[in-house]
Amino acid sequence: MPGPLPKGTRYTFTADSIILSSARTLSDLLSHIPGVYVARGGWYGEPEIVLYGGRGPSSLEIYWDGMPMQPLGRDSVYLDPARIPLGPIERVDVIILPASLQVYLVTAQHRPTAPRTQVGIVSGQADIADYRAGYATRTRSGFGVSLLVDWASIGTTSPVITTPPFGTSDIWVKADYVPSGGRVGASFQLSSASWHRDSASDGRVDGWRQDRRDRMLRLFVAERDDGLGWRFTATLGTSAISHDTLVARRTTSAAILEASQTWRAASVSGVARFGAAGAPQQFEARAGWVPLSPITLAGSFRQSFYVGNRYGWRTFGSAGLTLPLGFSARAEVAWQEDAEAPLVTTDPMHRTLDVAGWLRFENRRVTVEVGRGRRDPFAPLGFAAGIKTVDSLNPTPLTEFVAAHATLHVAPGFTLSGWFFDPVIGGGDFEPPRHGRVSATFYSKFWRVFKSGIFALRGEVAMESWSRSALGGLDTAGVRRAMTGSSFVDTNLEMQLAGVTLFWSVTNINIMRSSYVEGLGYPKSAQQYGARWFFTN
Repeated sequence: MPGPLPKGTRYTFTADSIILSSARTLSDLLSHIPGVYVARGGWYGEPEIVLYGGRGPSSLEIYWDGMPMQPLGRDSVYLDPARIPLGPIERVDVIILPASLQVYLVTAQHRPTAPRTQVGIVSGQADIADYRAGYATRTRSGFGVSLLVDWASIGTTSPVITTPPFGTSDIWVKADYVPSGGRVGASFQLSSASWHRDSASDGRVDGWRQDRRDRMLRLFVAERDDGLGWRFTATLGTSAISHDTLVARRTTSAAILEASQTWRAASVSGVARFGAAGAPQQFEARAGWVPLSPITLAGSFRQSFYVGNRYGWRTFGSAGLTLPLGFSARAEVAWQEDAEAPLVTTDPMHRTLDVAGWLRFENRRVTVEVGRGRRDPFAPLGFAAGIKTVDSLNPTPLTEFVAAHATLHVAPGFTLSGWFFDPVIGGGDFEPPRHGRVSATFYSKFWRVFKSGIFALRGEVAMESWSRSALGGLDTAGVRRAMTGSSFVDTNLEMQLAGVTLFWSVTNINIMRSSYVEGLGYPKSAQQYGARWFFTN
């Protein structure tokens, strides 16, 4: 992971926080980031496009074990995070830039020599069904194998919900060899995702079938096994889509070389990515440094070369200062002259300069961070193919925003948290004013009753709300669409007993009649429930 970074720059979701939440997709997880709007085409199986900073497709970069994930096929402009399986992921790191998000997905690595099996079952309304089976083992010599298979589907729902029948199957296989000492190793993984969506009877949702295959081979050698010292990594990866009803089979590939040096208070790394079949060539440098205990400096630089003799630049810098009494501050600046979608050869370079400043207070009971930023004008490229009612987005004017997020530990086990975002000047499509998310959570392991700590209970009530906006995209005729003010309340109840997790979640429990995208429906009081077991032999 890049670092060190100033406080507040990175959000981290661990395996426990992914399991103990109602997030079924990566888009659900990213909705916890201040300022993120998820344009949901309907319920489960529909597109869930993550929009941030009015930057269209360039606002989101996703890396799977260091390999950039490119949108392919019919969705070759916007990458839909809802179609990226969370089952193999044990950690998600999100680095917040003034107008974009860098998401690093880290796949699971089974470390003990005792084999582990997992089984999951989910059911609910509209004939929702989700079945998961997994197995992982490791030998004493350092050879390990992990396998995870997911089948999920949803049946026919009410016509007003715009969620036609949908089915998906995800298969992930990983084999790795890391001998004793942990200074050399190799891994190979295969991820296969297939989905099929039927057409809606009213024509608002197109049918879509697609298979995606991602393969990756990684080799590394390091000076030490504790993360310090030099490290060299080589990666070969391919991504392919097939069986799409509108586009032909497409394959891209890339080779990545990365060298890094890490000290206790600093790190520096260089990455060279050599793409083929449309994937860009990129050269990137990152550094982080703590010259004095209260000061943290971090930055990155990247140059990209695209098909058609196009090239772009991106730079980012941040500085953090730790102040007395639990206060800290950080400043961020990002400059780019780059393309939005690497595979769109007609996309010109876009030049922007974005800045933001944040003030943070943190102690054992409360964490509060407030900030203000400015983003340059920008013209987003098209829109996601899966949401038929919106054809394109309006150009985003010069925007100034205020944002805040806070966490309050009211009592042992009881926490209030939330975030708020408001484009006070300007603002783009799907960047509604007074947009926020608040939640009340109870979580306890009941140590006095179960001394071994094998029992845990977690309950959450969360609400996402935003004000009315006239910026909801453009339809095929160029007519501007609006956004209605909405508030959606979700509940989630989970119980853990040793390796078993039982959960029951309800979406839109307040029976809101609105939706995330005008003209598309969203379910009322939709329930899901299920269980996951982890067995260790």
